[in-house]
Amino acid sequence: MPGMFGGILQLVMAVILVVNVLVPTIKNANITGWSSSESAVFGLASLAAIFGLVNGIANLFGLGY
Repeated sequence: MPGMFGGILQLVMAVILVVNVLVPTIKNANITGWSSSESAVFGLASLAAIFGLVNGIANLFGLGY
């Protein structure tokens, strides 16, 4: 039970960090002058963070690999 409580707390903190820090930073970035590949890779950071959160939730409930 303590492991599950710690996992839930860790996921809550990760969600807060992604929503309040990572996504606004990516959305408000000045990408003028960047090539299309640079801006695409920069935009994938939020997708990778969301995938990490989903993977963390799956691992918390024993559904991960």
